[in-house]
Amino acid sequence: MRVLLPFLALYRRHWFLISLGVVLAIVTLLASIGLLMLSGWFLAASALAGLAGLLTFNYMLPAAGVRGAAIIRTAGRYAERVVSHDATFRVLSHLRVFTFKILPLSPGAIARFRQAELLNRLVADVDTLDHLYLRVISPLISAIVVIIVVTAGLAWFDPALAFTLGGIMLLLLFCLPLGFYQAGKPVGMALTGLRADYRTLLITWVAGQAELAIYGAADRFRQALDAKEQAWQLQQKKQASLTGAAQALMILASGLTFTLLLWLAAGGVGQYAQPGALIALFVFSSLAAFEALAPVAGAFQHLGQVTASATRVAQMI
Repeated sequence: MRVLLPFLALYRRHWFLISLGVVLAIVTLLASIGLLMLSGWFLAASALAGLAGLLTFNYMLPAAGVRGAAIIRTAGRYAERVVSHDATFRVLSHLRVFTFKILPLSPGAIARFRQAELLNRLVADVDTLDHLYLRVISPLISAIVVIIVVTAGLAWFDPALAFTLGGIMLLLLFCLPLGFYQAGKPVGMALTGLRADYRTLLITWVAGQAELAIYGAADRFRQALDAKEQAWQLQQKKQASLTGAAQALMILASGLTFTLLLWLAAGGVGQYAQPGALIALFVFSSLAAFEALAPVAGAFQHLGQVTASATRVAQMI
């Protein structure tokens, strides 16, 4: 993990865009949670009000809130994608330009790399570093802030229910990523190495067609290339399986939390022994809040691949 520190320092050059991207991600998540919470409460309250509510129930204010949250979520998601990717591309462009500038200063050191290996480190490994912000840093910070805000907001209605939801989410936030990081670390390192080996063999095979044909080694070399590709695809399948397992566990945890809050809220919410539509508000908040956790567990399985790529780039520069 220490090898990532120099690359994290690069983000300080674009701290404003990076901070803005995180803020927009948080606003988008909160708008999405507020949209589902308000919609659930609005529908339940409207159903309970019935026809008599046409004269006594305020339909306009919740409806305006739903529209406002939907607009903020849509606009915020678009703006967050633009700002976050712009910041990431700026960091990667700076890293790539810096790398190309520094390479001629040490021709003896880079002579130990084959041309294909050097190209792979300059392109593929540098590109892999974009996961560091887009998949790890931003989702993690956003999830922590969203959990705090949602817990504080729901505590205004019922502190016990709010802290139950917040505690479950915090537990998942700190347990699942660590577990999937340990599971995904060897897969990510293997993926990085196999990708480099395959591309080196591929370029050698393309460039050496004449020699391979003359000496009758084309078939054997192609078999070695196919074997390397199959090993690379096997690691990709393992990573896809880990991603599926992370999503499945998150869906399971979301469903169990939804059921638990439904059961707890049915017995009363705060000072209301008959909570009515507040039940919908709490159970829908649990469904929506897990949107903040969804990308975190799967993201940490890519940290091994990011670390391996960072090591390879650091060896080069």
